[in-house]
Amino acid sequence: MRKRSGSVASLSLVVGACILPATLGGCKDKQLKGAQAEVQPHKIKVTMPTVPSFEVPKPHPDGSHTVKEMRVQGNRYIKETLSIKGYIVWQYDCATAIRQPDEDDAAVAKRIEENPTLCRRPAFYLGDTPDTPVERAVWVVEVPREMTKQEKKNLPKEMVDTWPAVPPYKVGDEVVATGQWMHASPHGESNTDGLLVYQSFNNITQNWQSPAPIELAEPSIRPPAH
Repeated sequence: MRKRSGSVASLSLVVGACILPATLGGCKDKQLKGAQAEVQPHKIKVTMPTVPSFEVPKPHPDGSHTVKEMRVQGNRYIKETLSIKGYIVWQYDCATAIRQPDEDDAAVAKRIEENPTLCRRPAFYLGDTPDTPVERAVWVVEVPREMTKQEKKNLPKEMVDTWPAVPPYKVGDEVVATGQWMHASPHGESNTDGLLVYQSFNNITQNWQSPAPIELAEPSIRPPAH
């Protein structure tokens, strides 16, 4: 009982001290506050990053399209004939693709000559800059290739004479490729983002332009009508 009386007396003294007038040194407001928060307000100014531009890519002044434009808005151009300007960032090379270990250039060339079907049709990728990754480039397919010796020997003269001009190009060249924008090419290449089926070519770096297609003269003697 004594302990309880002592505790009550002590509590009464504390409460009494807090309710005494301020002139008698009662409890201050800060003495009645709880623990301060660990996170204190600060005056650091936060600079937000600039909002990136989402403008739709536009064609070049000469009317040719950019690679970015075709990747963003390609579906609106399906089946249209158009030109794309850019840099060659990758090209298909049959000899490199089919070369076997320790096989020299002559051996590879001989295999290709004997069996041209070992090679895919020539193709390349275009980027807006020389260092554009292939994943962000545009695929150009159905690029003309050189005739094989057997084709030159066995094909009709008309086909040999009208064989499409083979464009010169290498990785890094700035070019303008013209063709039909499609999801699939006549010979089976396909891309859901779109691809360009080659028709003509302007190599700006090498100053080469596709010649006009050769038109055969009509025969002077026409076959009889049936």
